[in-house]
Amino acid sequence: MELRYLRYFVTVAECRHFTRAAEKLGIAQPPLSQQIKKLEQEVGVPLFERLSRGVALTPAGQVLYDDAVKILAQLDHAVQRVKQVARGERNQLRLGFASSTVVSQAVLELVRRLQQAHPEIDFQPIELPMPALVETLRQQDVDLAFLRLPCYASEHVAHTPLFPDPFKLVVPANHVFAKQQSVTLSQLGDDPIILFPRDIGPGLHDALVDALKGAGLTPSNASLAPQLHSATAMVSAGFGIALVPESLTTQLSDHVAVVAVEDMPLVSHVVLAWQRTNTAHVVRQCIHTAREQVTQMAS
Repeated sequence: MELRYLRYFVTVAECRHFTRAAEKLGIAQPPLSQQIKKLEQEVGVPLFERLSRGVALTPAGQVLYDDAVKILAQLDHAVQRVKQVARGERNQLRLGFASSTVVSQAVLELVRRLQQAHPEIDFQPIELPMPALVETLRQQDVDLAFLRLPCYASEHVAHTPLFPDPFKLVVPANHVFAKQQSVTLSQLGDDPIILFPRDIGPGLHDALVDALKGAGLTPSNASLAPQLHSATAMVSAGFGIALVPESLTTQLSDHVAVVAVEDMPLVSHVVLAWQRTNTAHVVRQCIHTAREQVTQMAS
């Protein structure tokens, strides 16, 4: 299939009229109609319904249109990257961070190593809640992203595991649990538990609530932290206690203490994610480097 067929097809689909599409493309209308007929013959189905005052996409045509727009956008992006290289410009990679990963020392160390390994790449950081971040990945407005699982939306993107991040209990320094090495979930019933809003991470929020309910706890009196990583600050301010991933407890004030939870069934996992159809060389390079560096960091 010739790419010019796709460009002609997309233009007709957007103009919904052969004559207007031909004018926009700068060609005569009869040759344009012939090219569209050839495309329909090649795919084996009608792509347009001919109307008295124009055309409309058939269901099959709508499917091809959605994919053709993405294909042409990727091609245009590839051409721009080639021109950048020819001009001696640095490659750009948009690197997304779920809000709960941006303060993780392990994530930041991996980013530092990625930048050292690829000085030719200009990394552009973007921080978003997990659902919004996955959507930007799907639309390829972000090239790679650090996500925290479980995340319902993550099934729509590819990802490689980086490290597990078990949950820990954070309590005020003067709390009775502060001097204990570990506790069980059932012991937490007397304290208000600080949670994060469900809309910033529905999968993780539901998994945490299910873990609490499994221990007979109903967090109906929970306070809400603006973000997962801000729950520890609310503990320090005296709002209650919090269960947070271990990577968020490495640089806390002396006003709080971190305690292990013996029977915590939930383990969060930090992953590096990308859109499955994103085959950009710079993206594949960074995925390969990240895997290598994670192995080195774990050894």
